[in-house]
Amino acid sequence: MVDFLKFHPYTCNNWAKTISEILKKWPYCSDRLASSFAQTQIESKLWLIEELTKVTSPKRVALLGGWYAHIITNLLIETAGAEFVKNFEIDEDAKLISCKFNREYKNRGQFSAEKCNVMFSKISPPVIFDTIINTSCEHMFDMSRFREINPKYKHTLLVLQSTDNDSYVDHINCVKDENHLAEQANIVDIKYMGSKKLSNGMNRFMVIGR
Repeated sequence: MVDFLKFHPYTCNNWAKTISEILKKWPYCSDRLASSFAQTQIESKLWLIEELTKVTSPKRVALLGGWYAHIITNLLIETAGAEFVKNFEIDEDAKLISCKFNREYKNRGQFSAEKCNVMFSKISPPVIFDTIINTSCEHMFDMSRFREINPKYKHTLLVLQSTDNDSYVDHINCVKDENHLAEQANIVDIKYMGSKKLSNGMNRFMVIGR
């Protein structure tokens, strides 16, 4: 069971430095910074890694809209054994901050980030990804659109999370349940599908498949 993060000394150093840098350089991101460490964020990512590692051992992972990508990258590399993670993020500040949180992995050549609207632009090399993760599907168009733009990833393993909570203005594409999430992405080969009620009462849905 995956119920914790592996918090190395370099993790502590990187995260402490990044929090200090955000408060100095990006003070307007302080609320979002706090939200990125919310209990529900950790719960969702731990659940994802627990189920993903039952299905596969990801090696080259694309994060779509990965935000600050600190929790998920730590889990992918330290727990799931991923060799490389790339964060495709529409927000320039989030892209830069994700590189700071993950500077140890970046220096090792295990992490990079690129500004990209994944619903309108192809995701780029340098590698071919074997796993594509989107934990923010409620913020984007259907993942079927991504697959149309990126035909070479038509059969790549997708790991998707969403919610039915439409009380937030940026939740533009909520789903009824995990079946609805799979339908949105045209996933026909389902490896895992389930739901989880988070500590704040929000329903979280997840689908892993092709």
